[in-house]
Amino acid sequence: MPEKTGISYEDCSVYVDDEDESTVIAWLEKHLGAGDGGQGLAVGPLWVSGAGNDCSTGRKAHPFEFLEWPTVLECEAPAESGPGAVAAAVTIVLETLWCGGACDFEDELPARGGSERYPLPSPLRVCRR
Repeated sequence: MPEKTGISYEDCSVYVDDEDESTVIAWLEKHLGAGDGGQGLAVGPLWVSGAGNDCSTGRKAHPFEFLEWPTVLECEAPAESGPGAVAAAVTIVLETLWCGGACDFEDELPARGGSERYPLPSPLRVCRR
């Protein structure tokens, strides 16, 4: 994908349907093998930290209404980071979240633990387990 000129690659927000941002960061640390157990983690040139979504009203009109999800991951990159490296790092964060699943045995649960009831975007590569 060609890089776009005139846009900033310094920050990106990723919305997560989880009430506790520290749990999301800890989960990403575990699955990415990154971080130091602190308030954020480095993924490529990104610094990823979690915060509560100040715009969330708690209303769940539709499960995919992501702007209402309670946690926001703030992904920040230094200005000198290449756009391709930033996009690749955000891709890693998104695909890790998409492939996460609720538990390691969800294939044994009805509707795969609910994942069949709420279709997700197809990851670009096979999920690592």
